[in-house]
Amino acid sequence: MLTYVPETEREQPLPPGQSPWQLLLLCLVWLLPGLIGHDPWKPAELETAAVIQRFLDGQHWSLPWYGDSAYLIHGPLYYWTAAILAWPLSRMGLAVHDAARLVTGVWMALAMWGLGLAGRELYGRRQGRVAVMALIGSIGLIVWGHHLSPDVILLFSFAWQLYALAWALRQPVQGGLLLGMSWLVLLLGASWGEFLLSLVTAMSLVAFRPWRRPWYLATLLTALVTAVPLGLIWVVDLYQFSPPAFRVWLNYYAFGAFGGLAAWQSFHTFGFFFSIVLWFAWPVLPLGVWGAWSNKAEWRSPKLALPIMALLLNACWLALAGDLIGESSLLIVLPALSLLTTVGIDRLRRGAAAALNWFGIMTFGVGTFLLWCAWLVIQTGTPSSWARTLLEASPAWHPHVAVIGLVFTLAISATWCWVLLRKRSLGRLAITNWACGVTLLWGALIGLWQPWLDASKSYRPVVAALQVAINSQKPGCIDGSLISDSMAASIDYFSDMPLQRREVDGCRLQLLSGDPPPGSMVLWDGARPGERHEHFYLIDKTHSAAQ
Repeated sequence: MLTYVPETEREQPLPPGQSPWQLLLLCLVWLLPGLIGHDPWKPAELETAAVIQRFLDGQHWSLPWYGDSAYLIHGPLYYWTAAILAWPLSRMGLAVHDAARLVTGVWMALAMWGLGLAGRELYGRRQGRVAVMALIGSIGLIVWGHHLSPDVILLFSFAWQLYALAWALRQPVQGGLLLGMSWLVLLLGASWGEFLLSLVTAMSLVAFRPWRRPWYLATLLTALVTAVPLGLIWVVDLYQFSPPAFRVWLNYYAFGAFGGLAAWQSFHTFGFFFSIVLWFAWPVLPLGVWGAWSNKAEWRSPKLALPIMALLLNACWLALAGDLIGESSLLIVLPALSLLTTVGIDRLRRGAAAALNWFGIMTFGVGTFLLWCAWLVIQTGTPSSWARTLLEASPAWHPHVAVIGLVFTLAISATWCWVLLRKRSLGRLAITNWACGVTLLWGALIGLWQPWLDASKSYRPVVAALQVAINSQKPGCIDGSLISDSMAASIDYFSDMPLQRREVDGCRLQLLSGDPPPGSMVLWDGARPGERHEHFYLIDKTHSAAQ
């Protein structure tokens, strides 16, 4: 046969108590909290917001930029989509960073859709929803699924790659077009390193009989012809517009976590990947391993061969990567682990399923209960010692009740209790309750505590205070060569101060992070409210305190 038809393609009756709208509602409730209503936070949101603002102000489309330098860690696709959405919404009164952060929700929703289609293609109708619930239950996705950061593109691309490779067994050309789309997103939004990883994954499948067919060559060629020429448009324009920026990208960032041609990196600090993945991919890591083991007799079939091969190559890539690897790089392993969880969830031993179910109920239930108790303490001021401790942790926050957040948290808390009473097979009950528990805890944290968190994490107050100090000085540039990327991006995004991090010899003023040199003339000092480690000083480089 020239095509492969999944064994579970037959129509199956809908299990009692399950309907698509419940999954859609769960995904929506998981997605929305945290996308709007707060300033850019660390890590990476500040730099991303500054780049998007520059694009809105007319920055050339192929060169991500903020301050006085290019920002080429990622391709520009995420910034383009964020700027496209932020342009109309910001004119309707929504802050640029909030409008842009909604794009993360769009990319996440598309990633869920792609993973759900992959689960359906490999395991049959109504199996994709299990994969989606396993994905949103992953601990590491909670932050990065709501973050103003291009890293969400990795999740999107690797989810749709799995669906494309599975679909290619039935529709080689259409699957090739879809695979090419996922590769194009990597080329434009991530790096050539992730693209090459995805290419190697697709080519390695020829080791398995379902893909060892002449038509699969057509799939790969279609994908390459779709992705590479379009992906090169950005690279060529970057070279033509700014050859120095192109050389920086090629030499240091072209291959993602492996660096570039002039600064190739491999073998990051020992233990980083393996220590992070244990909690980042919980619980899909143990459940995915169980899914592979419990179906080991079928390891040559597409339902196991595809996610296992993808997982192994992704894990090797992460283990070999250089020091540019970060926590968000692990997003690429979640789609394959979610699919393996799907294939093994109904074979999960009763004791293990019950343990996971009760562990999730107790963890998220107790966690949410503590959030409620702490919220009542800080709102009522009783006990006073506890309330004082919470207020000292975020001194810029003024006690008030966020009515919308309160109502939202009450609603999801009541809904969670209702979900616990529903019946389904124990394995699916465990993964459903876990996903709902993650959604509950995240929703309660944002609904009750987002204003308090934003007051302590935002750089806006410190930038405003610095702006007042700068306005009292003679006009001129500010040497920012010794401050963090986050602070530099904050100044670029929240103000119009002339901060420079290159060619700073002509700058009289200098902004420092940490203690200034002895004898320096300090013109201003400040920090984020409640911040104990990061303190900033503005000094006059041409004078000392003794003068």
